[in-house]
Amino acid sequence: MITNTYNKSPEMSETYHQEIKSYYHESLRDYEIVWQLKQSMALHYGYWDDQVNTHRQALWTMNYQIAKNAQIKETDYVLDAGCGVGGTSFFLANNIGCKVEGISLSAAHIERALEYKKENDANDLVNFSCQNFCHTSFPDNSFDVIFGIESVVHAENKVDFLKEAFRLLKPGGWLLISDYFLREPKNNEEKTVLRKWADSWAIDDFIYEDSFLKDVKNVGFNTVLLKDISDNVYPSIKLMHRSYYPGVFISRISNFFGRRTKKQLENSKSGKYQYQAYNSGVWKYKHFLAFKDAAKNFDSVEDFAKTTPPCELYIDNEPLNKRFPILSKKGFSGRNILKRIMHTYLEKGIKNPNKKF
Repeated sequence: MITNTYNKSPEMSETYHQEIKSYYHESLRDYEIVWQLKQSMALHYGYWDDQVNTHRQALWTMNYQIAKNAQIKETDYVLDAGCGVGGTSFFLANNIGCKVEGISLSAAHIERALEYKKENDANDLVNFSCQNFCHTSFPDNSFDVIFGIESVVHAENKVDFLKEAFRLLKPGGWLLISDYFLREPKNNEEKTVLRKWADSWAIDDFIYEDSFLKDVKNVGFNTVLLKDISDNVYPSIKLMHRSYYPGVFISRISNFFGRRTKKQLENSKSGKYQYQAYNSGVWKYKHFLAFKDAAKNFDSVEDFAKTTPPCELYIDNEPLNKRFPILSKKGFSGRNILKRIMHTYLEKGIKNPNKKF
C-alpha cells in the first residue's frame, strides 16, 4: 500500500482533509478547461461506448450508467457521497425525479454546486452540504441508495466510509462505487508511479481490491458484485495523458510567472502518472455494488441492472463550433479558437483501442 491510513490522529486527518480541499479548490480551473466543467458539471473519467464519440458525451453517459447500475427509482432517497459540483445529482433528480443529498469536503465544490442548482434543479430535489462522508450528520437508515464516483479513493480510512455507508443505508439498500481498484504494486517502479499519481491528486491511499472486499464483508454487506469497465474508461485515460504534454509546458511557464500554483503544476503531471500506472496493470476501473442486510440473488452487476433502465440515455450532440463560438453577441473570441484546437487535439482518434497516444 502507499500508506497505512488506519488509526490516524485527528490532527493528521485534518491536515489530509485540508490537502483535499486545497487541491480541488485550486484545480477547478483545470477542470473548466479540459473537462468543460460548466457544461458537464463532471469531475470523473466518463464512460465511452458505441454511442459516445466525444469526451463531453462520455461524461454525461457516466451519469446514465450510475442511474442504470444503481437501479435508482423516483421514490428513492439517494446520497451522492463526494458530489463534486453536483452534475450526477442533478442528472438523477431531473431524469428520474428522486431526492438527492450531495455532500463534499470541498467548500469550493459545494459553492459551485449551489450556483449550478439555480438553473439545474427546478423541482428543488437536490440538497448540498459540506460534510465528511466518513462521518455525516444524517440519522441511521436514511438512504435507499448511496453512490460515490471516484470519491471513495479519498477516504483516509476506507473502513470508516464503509461503516458510515452501512449505517446510513436502509435495510435492503445498496452501495454503488465507481472508482480505481488496485492490486498491490510489484516493484519500486510501480510504487514510485503510484506515489507520484497519489500526490498529484491529493490521494493518501488507493482502494486495494483484495483488502477492500474483505473490509466490505466484515462491515456486514452482502452480495458484493464487481464489473470491470476499464475499456469504457480507457479513452479518457489516454485523453488525460495527452493533456499532460501541453499542460505541463504551459503550467511551468505560468508557475514561473506566478500565475499557477505548485498544486496546479502537479495536477498537470497527473495525466502521465495515471496512464503509466494503468498500462502497467496496477489498476482497473470498476463498478462495485454491495447490499445491506438482505442477501440478493444476483450473479453480476449486469444481472442486477438488466431490468428496464430508470431513465433515457442523454447524448450531448452540441458540435465544437456551437460549443465554442468564435463570433457571438459578446463579440470575437480568440480563446474559443484555442479551445477548439485543444479539444480537437485531445479527442482525435481517442476511441481507437490500438492507439495508445
